[in-house]
Amino acid sequence: MKSLAFVLSYLAGPLRRRDLRMVAILLATFVVLVVTFAAIFHQVMAAEGQNHSWATAFYWTLVTMTTLGFGDITFTSDLGRIFSVIVLLTGTAYLLILLPFTFIQFVLGAAPL
Repeated sequence: MKSLAFVLSYLAGPLRRRDLRMVAILLATFVVLVVTFAAIFHQVMAAEGQNHSWATAFYWTLVTMTTLGFGDITFTSDLGRIFSVIVLLTGTAYLLILLPFTFIQFVLGAAPL
C-alpha cells in the first residue's frame, strides 16, 4: 500500500501533470491523424471506384503508419500512391521518432538522480 501512495504522490507533482498533459496531447494528435487519414482513404478509394468499410480504412491507416504495409489493400492511382507515402512518412515520424523520445523524457526524465 505504501508503494501505491508513493506512485500517486509522485504522479501528482506539478512536473508529472505537465508530462501527463503532453502525453495526452500526443495521443490525441495521433487519434486525429488516424481519423483524418481514414477519411481521406475513403475519398481516394471512392475516386478509384473501390468501396471499403470504415473498419478497413482504420486498419489500412494503422498498418501503413506502422510501416507494416501488408499489401492486401492497395491504390491503383498515382494520387493514392502519393497519399500512401504521406501516411507512411507521417507514421514513421510520429510513431518511430516523436513518441519514443517523448516517453523516454516522460519516464527517464522523472527518475531520481
